[in-house]
Amino acid sequence: MKTIRAFIAIEISPASKLKISELIDQLKRSGSDVKWVNDTQMHLTLKFLGNIEQDKIPEISGALKDIASKAVVFQIIFSGIGAFPDINRPRVIWLGIEKGADNLKKLAGHIEDKMKNLGFTKEGRCYKAHLTLGRVRSQKNIQELAKNINETYAKTESTMKINRLILFQSTLTPKGAIYTLLQEFPLSKK
Repeated sequence: MKTIRAFIAIEISPASKLKISELIDQLKRSGSDVKWVNDTQMHLTLKFLGNIEQDKIPEISGALKDIASKAVVFQIIFSGIGAFPDINRPRVIWLGIEKGADNLKKLAGHIEDKMKNLGFTKEGRCYKAHLTLGRVRSQKNIQELAKNINETYAKTESTMKINRLILFQSTLTPKGAIYTLLQEFPLSKK
């Protein structure tokens, strides 16, 4: 049986992508060794499924359709920049979510439960709503990056409507992952 690498996410709106790309451009000025996210790959991951058999897609789609039919359209506000595990030893640079984080967490929880029922492993850690901006490759200019993050922190606000879930395929290539939209599921409650 053929397998694909897949995940469930929310696509970032064009207006938010523009603001976030400008923010990344400001952070790049630190000269740090970070692989920054391209705007074509920006998304909010709700559940990484990993390698799945293609014949499992209809089951996954049915579960996502059910979740989306009961979910309410809502707004989020991107705000604040941080790092995992922390700003002094960053591996991942992220953009936080101020308003709507609880709604995203609830949505991710419903997805987690439905996917567990379909045989997927439940995530071991609690969902933290964030948008990955970049992955740190080395410690080059890390202090400058931390300073840049602190200076840019207040300029990060961007609002976006969450109105659909997306099932993506992720194809790994030597130049990085390529994401392909497989199906979308509109949130039906206004």
